[in-house]
Formats: sequence, structure tokens, C-alpha cells
Amino acid sequence: MRVGKLEATGSFFLILALLNYLDRQHMLPMAAAACTLHELGHYLAIRLAGGDIKLIRLTGVGAEMVLGRPLSYWQEGLAALAGPGVNLLLALGFCSWEGGVSFAGLNLALALFNLLPVGRLDGGRAVSCTLALLMGPDRACWVTAWLDRGCTTLLLAGGLLLAGAGRNVTLLLTALWVGVSCWKENPQNCRKRTCQRLKKPVQLKVRL
Repeated sequence: MRVGKLEATGSFFLILALLNYLDRQHMLPMAAAACTLHELGHYLAIRLAGGDIKLIRLTGVGAEMVLGRPLSYWQEGLAALAGPGVNLLLALGFCSWEGGVSFAGLNLALALFNLLPVGRLDGGRAVSCTLALLMGPDRACWVTAWLDRGCTTLLLAGGLLLAGAGRNVTLLLTALWVGVSCWKENPQNCRKRTCQRLKKPVQLKVRL
């Protein structure tokens, strides 16, 4: 389904329905609001940088913003950090209000997750752009590839430890998703990925 520049795929509605069914604590509306404001931060930052957003696509694995032309490295980095920045401000603003603790916690978790210096996540985008400015795109691709592997390994190890102890498996599922996302990245498109914010996944399911 598409309305203007906004497109929602069938997988998006399927995941949304599944999350709504599994949501026993009625956290989905707050999580959806946190994710929407997160994406709004990206959107405003890209527009302020002069970016041309052709399409916003909602899929089963998150939100994608398709740009008509690439941003510069510093514009890309700032746009990537804008989403987590909005969530951190919301967490700070709502944590002092008794009725807003849950919303503050969701925003904090969303910000910290997206700031991981891995692949398509906002932290990975910001690190890639910073390294590209400091050492050039080719070396930046090599460094970020190893950084992706190291962070994914640590996440998998932590997830396995928690799952083995009979605790939450969310970290393990998150690590697997991050690992698959990094593995699917085409090394030949590394330079293009560094300077273009074509896809920025946000995982609603991680928050619930």
C-alpha cells in the first residue's frame, strides 16, 4: 500500500499484527511512538541537510528511506545520529515523570540499540562516515567490516550466555538479525553504503 511518499509492505502489517497479538503489557503503542519519533528525527535532519527523500518504505524489518541523491559524509553521519538523539532527549524528558518511565525506557533502549557501531544501524553509519572522512572510503570499509564482525561476535556470545542461563533470548535474536544484516552486505557496494543512507532498519520487535 502506498500513499504519496509513504509505502507500507505486507510484511510490515504482518509483523505489526503479530506484535499486537504478543503484546500482553500494552507496550506496542508506546514503542510505535518511539520508533516514529526516531524516524522523524532522521527525516528532519536529512531535509535540513538538503536531502531529497524519494520514498519512505515500512517493511517487516524496519523503515527504509530512499534518497534521490547521496548525502556527503558529514551530512550522512549527522542524519544517522539524529534518530537516536531524539530518543535520548525523550528518555531524558520523560524519566522524571512517574507516568513516563516506561516510555523513557523504551526510548533509551531504542537509542542504545541503534547506536551500536554495526552495519546498517545508526551507529554503524556514523562510524563509517567518520572513518571515511579521516582515512578515505576504502580503508573505512575495511575497518568497519572488521568492526561489524567483532561487535556481532560479542553480541552472539552475550546472547548465548543469557539464553543458556534460561533468561531472555532477545539479545540472541538481535545478534542473529545483526549478523544476517552484515553478512548480506555486498562488499563491492561498500563505498556506496558508506556515503548513502539508503536503508536504516529499526526493529520494533526488539523493543517488546
